[in-house]
Amino acid sequence: MQMAPNDGLYGEDAKQRPDFRFHCETLFSRSSLHRFEISLHRHSSFQQILYIWGGEGDALLDGRTEPIRPPVAIIVPPGFEHGFRFSRDIGGVIVTMLPGALPVSAQALLLRNFQQPMLLLLHEFADGEDLRLGFERIASEYESREIGRDALIEGQLTTVVALLARAARPLLEAGGEGLAEQRFERLLALIARHVREPRKAEFYAKTLGVSETHLNRLVRTVSGLSLQRLIARRQLEIAQQELIFTVASVQMIAQGLGFADPAYFNRFFKRETGMTPRAWRLAEQHRMGDTAARKKEFQTSILASSR
Repeated sequence: MQMAPNDGLYGEDAKQRPDFRFHCETLFSRSSLHRFEISLHRHSSFQQILYIWGGEGDALLDGRTEPIRPPVAIIVPPGFEHGFRFSRDIGGVIVTMLPGALPVSAQALLLRNFQQPMLLLLHEFADGEDLRLGFERIASEYESREIGRDALIEGQLTTVVALLARAARPLLEAGGEGLAEQRFERLLALIARHVREPRKAEFYAKTLGVSETHLNRLVRTVSGLSLQRLIARRQLEIAQQELIFTVASVQMIAQGLGFADPAYFNRFFKRETGMTPRAWRLAEQHRMGDTAARKKEFQTSILASSR
């Protein structure tokens, strides 16, 4: 398989960034467009979870090949190469999401338990039926336009992430992980609570009852990031969401995140994304407009062909 870097959904123009926080589709609908073979690619920003209940195939995950013998779940964190070969009777769904769109508790579970791509065999998983029902509800809600759709999807995603973390526990190393995970979840909750009023490492360490050295070691072990980078990433996620989903000015967003100097916020945002906040917002609005226009054109063509 050839490596194909892509920051959009597989098979779509990488320059057209999707206008979603989460996306759900069947494996058949996507893979059938590509003769049931998804070439090696990676997503720098998206987390993907596949739940497969029928058919078979092979998963290429970060340089290794694993057979797909359902029921299985495959978790692919951002930044890792992955590809698939599916049989023509493949049955399952794939959920793509921005990790920042999930509740803090779910983000902590993903960071703690799925630092690398993982295939989970679910044949003997005690909560397998609840997991299946969770993915079915995500798929059905994604297709609906009912009130509370996004809230229900977020809730179901939190449920399936928690169940997958339980399924993964036997594969992870034992010894002290329970306490470390609890502390890391508490840390993420603290960061989310105080992200609009910046706190220093001393505050987080004192609140968690550990030394700053121990806290930094914990964060690097769990997430691969420094505490400062972890906080910056959360600030960036909120800034991007507000730039897309609100009409607040860049200055208002900066002040809301504790940046007293808008110029410093601009430098911070450009360092993280390569663009100023204003340029990034305009680019996203343009891309979202193009996506909406393509969707409308597609729906019109479908209606016309059905007459």
